[in-house]
Amino acid sequence: MDLTARHPCTGELLSTVKFMVQALAAGELQLDLQRELTYDGLRAAEAKGSKGGRRPALAGGTVAGVRTAYLEGRSIAALARTGARCSVQW
Repeated sequence: MDLTARHPCTGELLSTVKFMVQALAAGELQLDLQRELTYDGLRAAEAKGSKGGRRPALAGGTVAGVRTAYLEGRSIAALARTGARCSVQW
């Protein structure tokens, strides 16, 4: 669509052009409002102490044990078989 189309007699922008520009502006406004509301919700959740994202699959102590075992040379496959399913005695 030509957004510079003008009426042949009056030289004004065509009403369809005006409508298209307004529709594009309304879509942009909606995206901006959605973004603002999302950020407001994240800030409110953070103020209450919640943190976004997925919960950890492993407990904190298990993560430390798995990290230590990996740094000691155990393979990732072996750690995945043993460490992720249960709390392993390292």
